[in-house]
Amino acid sequence: MRVMLVTDIPDALDAVTAHAQGSDGAAHEVVALAAPHDTLADKAREAAPDVLVVHVAKPDEFPFADLQRLSESQPLPVMFLADDERPEIMAQASRAGVNAYLPVEAGLKAFPTLAEWTRAQFLIMRELKKLLKEKEDKLADRIAIERAKGIVMKLKGLEEDTAYHEIRKLAMKRSQPMRVVAEQIIDTENLVFCKG
Repeated sequence: MRVMLVTDIPDALDAVTAHAQGSDGAAHEVVALAAPHDTLADKAREAAPDVLVVHVAKPDEFPFADLQRLSESQPLPVMFLADDERPEIMAQASRAGVNAYLPVEAGLKAFPTLAEWTRAQFLIMRELKKLLKEKEDKLADRIAIERAKGIVMKLKGLEEDTAYHEIRKLAMKRSQPMRVVAEQIIDTENLVFCKG
């Protein structure tokens, strides 16, 4: 596994490298090294790591906002090694996209296993987020279409099924998704009747 190490601790690279050998003989290779205030996105883009490991002296001074931006632009599994057990630091780490927050000694001792576990958790969470997004999009589609259907029913005096088919027909004619046409109908009503 390719590892990008973010650290301000002089011997952190040696410590991670010393524990990088897995029980199956596979080694985790540190392919990039960054300081906490480096541009993480650029380094990650260049190195293409499988996992990001953060090991810093003072977690409360770590730029979690930078880590969150990286998580939003190019999501990576993140393992954070720190002996700071304050809940507010752990919460900050979690909001920034950290998948595993571990005590330093335990994290290093079981490094290969924990790096794999971090990656597995990341992949599961990414799949769950994707499914949630799909469900949210479907719900938003349905809400917009229902609202537009109500507008068409009221303005044209149509039955529910007929109004739905009118919106569908218009969407096909314009080669647009029904939600886009529904939102256009809603926007038009808001504009004409000075709503919103």
